[in-house]
Amino acid sequence: MTIQTTSINEKVQEFLVGLKDMFIDGNWVPAAKGKVYDSINPTTNEVLAKIYEGDEEDVDCAVKAARSAFEGGWKKTAPRERARLLNKLADLMEENLEVITQLDALDYGGTLAVAGGFAQNAVHHVRYYAGWATKLYGDTVELTGGGDIHAYTKREPIGVCGQITSWNFPALGACWKLAAPLAAGNTVVLKPSQQTSLSTLYIGKLVEQAGFPPGVVNIVTGSGGKLGEAITSHPDIDKIGFTGSTVVGKRIMEKASNSLKKITLELGGKSPNIIFADADLDKAVTGAITAILMNTGQVCAAGSRLYVERAVYEEVKERLVEIAESFVLGDPLNPDSQMGPLVSEAQVETVERYIELAKRDGANILTGGKRPEQVELAKGNFYLPTIIEGLDESCQAVYEEIFGPVLCILPFDSIEEVIERANATEYGLASGVWTTNLNTAHKMIESLNAGSVWVNEYYLNDDNIPLTGFKQSGVGSELGLSGIEAYTKVKSVAIKLG
Repeated sequence: MTIQTTSINEKVQEFLVGLKDMFIDGNWVPAAKGKVYDSINPTTNEVLAKIYEGDEEDVDCAVKAARSAFEGGWKKTAPRERARLLNKLADLMEENLEVITQLDALDYGGTLAVAGGFAQNAVHHVRYYAGWATKLYGDTVELTGGGDIHAYTKREPIGVCGQITSWNFPALGACWKLAAPLAAGNTVVLKPSQQTSLSTLYIGKLVEQAGFPPGVVNIVTGSGGKLGEAITSHPDIDKIGFTGSTVVGKRIMEKASNSLKKITLELGGKSPNIIFADADLDKAVTGAITAILMNTGQVCAAGSRLYVERAVYEEVKERLVEIAESFVLGDPLNPDSQMGPLVSEAQVETVERYIELAKRDGANILTGGKRPEQVELAKGNFYLPTIIEGLDESCQAVYEEIFGPVLCILPFDSIEEVIERANATEYGLASGVWTTNLNTAHKMIESLNAGSVWVNEYYLNDDNIPLTGFKQSGVGSELGLSGIEAYTKVKSVAIKLG
């Protein structure tokens, strides 16, 4: 198969040339110690660009700039001015949508369709929170004891926010960590994943072009361990926002507790997707494939545990295998590619380890379970869509997050059984239900212990719908009104009259 790729945008080519500076206090600067690292193209494992690797000194400079900008006027900037700047940023992002899409496709392996969809959603997200900048308000309070006292609450920005993103949707993840805190009047120190920093740095150029005051947005790049530690332990950072693994989230929570920083954590998942026998199977099967193979399975809310009512189990299984085996793997810049590579060779090895564990536990590999054999894919981090059966909730491949294109399919016999099994996990991020029975749908909605329950569709995300993780899938919420309220503090005021 010949890979026909989309031509690289000239702006992308220009951006990839030369060292990538960090953005601190309105200036593009090298790392204090001058160290660099390689950004690797997962499709070829060749070097895309060289990026400066920051350390504690760079974080401290960024925090000082953010504090100065916050106290120096940003927190008092008129809400409509914050909204104007965010809308200007959204306009610039939309003008450069192809650039952002291609940078992400090159940097983490998302297909043009997926990376482009994420990039467009990033534009919508920035505009959404631009609207919230002018709509935050407090409440008047009626005192229980009466009297001549005027009481009310007011919302104020928290201060300097240390924001850490994951590698699986870089541009959208960066905007999730920028838009809400900026709309609320905070300043930001943003650390993108070391593996996928390019689109975030490009958005930093658009932040500068939009006219945000120096120090309001700062971007530091480098090791997650080193910089993450510096950000979460810095005494002058007031709030931490993090998207990533539960293991790292726990460490961040521990470090942040030393100074009682506010935190928002969007963590891992092992989400159940449940097909009842009365479901529209055409839609359910397509939805189940999307739930696991979108973004090569590198989604925290992926529907990686598929429970199918026994009456339709064999039919669903056959359909799933047929679709999975028809998937076109290839260069993300090829418009015909339906699935790109995993982000790194290390991630492929992680998937391989889980497949070996599944085999040890007696799994039947229905399809996939290995790297593709095509010569043109050999240099990249590709892995075949994989469907396995024959396991239960005691097996690591079923209860641990794999973060790859691996679907565990499990039969069930009753609604009571599937509720118990679906909830038998330390995670509680998302869940899917496929049924035409309204009673069944509502019972599942009430019973599933997950922050999101999607019925007859998967990935029903919207900026206006809060994303919340239960159990070990997170702390706090992103998106919606609660997403911006998480970047404010409530002050109570009581005035004695007369």
